[in-house]
Amino acid sequence: MAQVSFRANVGQVRGLKFTQDNKAMFRFSAAENCSRYNRQKQSYEDIGTTWYEITVFGKHAEDLANVIESGKKQQVTVSGKMETREYTIDAGSPGKSLDVTADHVGIVYFAPQQPQQGGGFGGQPAANPQGTWGDKSQTSVWADSEQGSWDNPGPGQAPPF
Repeated sequence: MAQVSFRANVGQVRGLKFTQDNKAMFRFSAAENCSRYNRQKQSYEDIGTTWYEITVFGKHAEDLANVIESGKKQQVTVSGKMETREYTIDAGSPGKSLDVTADHVGIVYFAPQQPQQGGGFGGQPAANPQGTWGDKSQTSVWADSEQGSWDNPGPGQAPPF
């Protein structure tokens, strides 16, 4: 078995089941799209997709069963042990499966896309959720000029790190 870590798109969810000794087991497939840089064309080209069969056990399996869904665009990061399993396809030809017993599966959450309106790259700095960058009205000893500032802490004060 090999230890692997990768990021992939969720495919088909096989579901949550319990073993005979009542241990939770959650299974799903995931696809990792692979590309390679072509120096002659000076662009990336698709070289294929690698599919994994992922199995998670225990409490982590129960938690994932409530979050991962079929048909929903989701990405996961997976780390665990991988082994290759050979099987026979219906037509009698051999096939191979990459089976991963995951130690950890993390959900990759994406921030909702919002149109840029003068903020971010190429324009004025984007606003900080707690105010604008450099806003000295925030309640912090580092923002108050009487108590000190980031560049010049007050007497006897050291940065909080």
